Amino acid sequence: MLPWFAWIAIIAIVVFGLTQIVSMATGRPLPGGSHAEEELEELRKRLKKLEKRSGTAELEEPRVPSKSEENMSAEDRWRLDMLEARLEELEKLDRDGNDEKDDGGH
Repeated sequence: MLPWFAWIAIIAIVVFGLTQIVSMATGRPLPGGSHAEEELEELRKRLKKLEKRSGTAELEEPRVPSKSEENMSAEDRWRLDMLEARLEELEKLDRDGNDEKDDGGH
């Protein structure tokens, strides 16, 4: 018979495994996993906001990685960083443009 603390460890491992299986089956992100989807959604919101403010923004739609690309996290991270850099540049240009409009009228 196993000691009581061994049973606790076994139960913890089984519960953790079941949690992982349920998370994968339901499509929810795994605990402690990447938050790339949340970041991508936030970047999409920022892009839509900028496109509404200035009708001249001509950015291509961000490409969501396919299932086969999910394991290439470095490449996905790079894509997110590039999209974020482009959005920050647009926001900077928008801020500079709004500042000039505000200063030019007074």
